[in-house]
Amino acid sequence: MQEKEFVALVNKLELYERDHPATYRLRVGLLAALGYLVLFGALAVALAVVIGVIYAGRINLLVIEILIIVLGLAFVILRSLWIEFPEPEGHELKYDDAPRLFDLVKEVRTATRGPSLYKVLLTNEYNASIVQRPRFGIFGWHENYLQIGLPLLRALSPADIRAIVAHEFGHLSGNHGKFTSWIYLVRQTWTQMLETAEQHRRDGLGVFAHFFKWYAPYFNAYTFVLARAQEYEADRCAVNVSGKEKMACALVNMRLKGKMLAEDFWPAMHGRADTDPEPPRESFAEMLQSLLDPIPPEKAREWFSETLTVRHRYDDTHPALADRLAAMGYPEVRKNGNLEAFVAAEDHPRADHHLLPRLPADFIEQQNQLWKEEMAANWAERHQFVAVAQEALAGFEQKAQSAELTAEERWERARFLAGKDGAVAAISLMRDVLALEPDHPGANYTLGEALIEQGDEGGIKYLEAAMEKDPHAIPSGCEMIVSFLTARDRLEEADKYRDCISGYYDELAWARRERETVLKSDLFQPPEWQSEVLAELRRQLANVPLLERAYLVKKVCKHFPQDTCYVLGVTSKRFLGLQLDNRDTKLVEQLATTITYPFYTFIIPLEHTYKPLRKIFRRIERAEIYRRGAPNHNENLP
Repeated sequence: MQEKEFVALVNKLELYERDHPATYRLRVGLLAALGYLVLFGALAVALAVVIGVIYAGRINLLVIEILIIVLGLAFVILRSLWIEFPEPEGHELKYDDAPRLFDLVKEVRTATRGPSLYKVLLTNEYNASIVQRPRFGIFGWHENYLQIGLPLLRALSPADIRAIVAHEFGHLSGNHGKFTSWIYLVRQTWTQMLETAEQHRRDGLGVFAHFFKWYAPYFNAYTFVLARAQEYEADRCAVNVSGKEKMACALVNMRLKGKMLAEDFWPAMHGRADTDPEPPRESFAEMLQSLLDPIPPEKAREWFSETLTVRHRYDDTHPALADRLAAMGYPEVRKNGNLEAFVAAEDHPRADHHLLPRLPADFIEQQNQLWKEEMAANWAERHQFVAVAQEALAGFEQKAQSAELTAEERWERARFLAGKDGAVAAISLMRDVLALEPDHPGANYTLGEALIEQGDEGGIKYLEAAMEKDPHAIPSGCEMIVSFLTARDRLEEADKYRDCISGYYDELAWARRERETVLKSDLFQPPEWQSEVLAELRRQLANVPLLERAYLVKKVCKHFPQDTCYVLGVTSKRFLGLQLDNRDTKLVEQLATTITYPFYTFIIPLEHTYKPLRKIFRRIERAEIYRRGAPNHNENLP
């Protein structure tokens, strides 16, 4: 199912769920049961075969082979049905650590008639959630964990936290909570089953792979609508507990403080990598401190207006903020955009001070160290880039005083400046590049990005020029245009670019399928690698003991033809013409994990299914790039 079809089905199901909620849930349940029926039906057939063989009493080599296949198939199905859910991460809080928090949680749980909690976990995330962990897979017996982030407690008031916790319990209250938990588990089962079916296609699960490729998109669409509908139900549950004003304020405050982290704190934090060689030692503590700072009113209004223009997405079951507020009783929020109706003065006590007066020992220090370790690699890479960029820019500046820079040198200068100081700083240099090369994709993209950032609609034409030359720029380029148009209430125009994004990912999916299969009917060409690149590949191939011969061909692809795709066909050593101990499989695994390929390369053994390709590859000029025991031959190959 392509993305457009998925979106259309979701939109249709949302209308059906709204008008016929009970019938819709029945359909979801029956669709989930269908998957189980197929799996347990297959197990029943396997069991019947085993019983029939035992009852017949005739055992020979063929019967033993059949039993091995049937029992192996049954084992793989049963293994796929056993899903392991790791225990959620976080520091476990006890009642003595945070009595007010535990009392608040107990009060909300009673009001929502939610399930009891197994543990309350303090995390470093700007979020709160209740995670259900089934101890016995599909047989249930859930443990419920409340994960609540210290940053969220620092950012919001106790009233906000109460509303958010009520929303989380709303997901699990009543019968619909149990149904949702079961559906979530079923989704996990089918995801794992599909992965297993793909991995064991040759072991008899290929038929299941075909079934779940048809089944999974429909089940995903049906359950996606269910998950989004239950976000609204959880909001209604929170409104019943806290009132619509407090729930709306909690959502808006949470969104604005999150925006502050994304727009102010993190850019400033990462910007320090330009001058500091290492991340700060107390990054987590600095983030907590920043959450105490009030958001300037003009910035808060700007962010609130931007947030109200965001529409719901199809990769996230959470509805857009404006839709959630409208469902709570603020239908005109998109038109009015009155922030003052939702945000109170920031003189309220912070939830962590009130609910968690005594932090766990060393918690902040542990998070400081963890964040420093997680940022270290990207931080060092950025610091090194800025150093290289400064040196390169100084060199280009010096050369420009005595000679004309080439188009490539102008592009490198503009690229380094944009990477160091941002796209806006490089506008004039990007225009210099385009004066010599009007179709340059990188310069068009960066100039378009800079103009869009400044609110200049002229950036759209440059982004379109970049996307025409480089299709892989479509998702990010169209996202920028969509945000620009949506903020100006030009929704119909924005939809066209959303369709472009959908079309790109549909094409990308086809391209991946095309590159993950090799057929006799495909068109192949000689490799176009440079001699030194081939020489390096041969050197690596010579270190693989199982390899006998290797053929390299270029596969002609219809989808994204500019992205070259190569096929490496290999044969393994034989003993008296026989293959021993699945060495073809071992050979492909070795070649995939130990060899470095400069381009996308799909590796296949020229046996069994792919055996007809051996003759085709032999007829292609320069396709044979390696033959063991023929060093002179290998050296003379192009």
